[in-house]
Amino acid sequence: MVHVYRFPLKTSYASVIGYVKALSDRWKTVHRVCVDQTGVGEYITEDMKNAGIQNVEGVMFTEQRKEELATALKEKMLKNEFKLPYDRALINELNVERYELTKTGKIRFSHPEGSHDDRFWATALAVYAAEKEPKPGPILAKTF
Repeated sequence: MVHVYRFPLKTSYASVIGYVKALSDRWKTVHRVCVDQTGVGEYITEDMKNAGIQNVEGVMFTEQRKEELATALKEKMLKNEFKLPYDRALINELNVERYELTKTGKIRFSHPEGSHDDRFWATALAVYAAEKEPKPGPILAKTF
């Protein structure tokens, strides 16, 4: 991971899209931008595409998809194939994500009240994007 930025709460979507566009234009090597497309994310995904951001991919966050994303992140970390900069808040967020097995055999994810999991899922999206198409260059991932 080469770049981490947490927007203050209530940052406008237009500001987030502009930031992602600026990074994408500056780096010129971004080969995929993965966005949580669930709920309001569908609108954001379309706005990113309309803003000229290349290779935007919306990802629907179903319980099954979350399990796939979290498992891929864990496997990469266990194999020491994923490195992240020292960021205490991000590391704490990665460590507090919870899961439980439901009666139907599915895994449900959650985070403690008063905490956030946006960067956990953005990190998992970045690993997913890198695995899906392993090309050199940064990957941007954003959850809403």
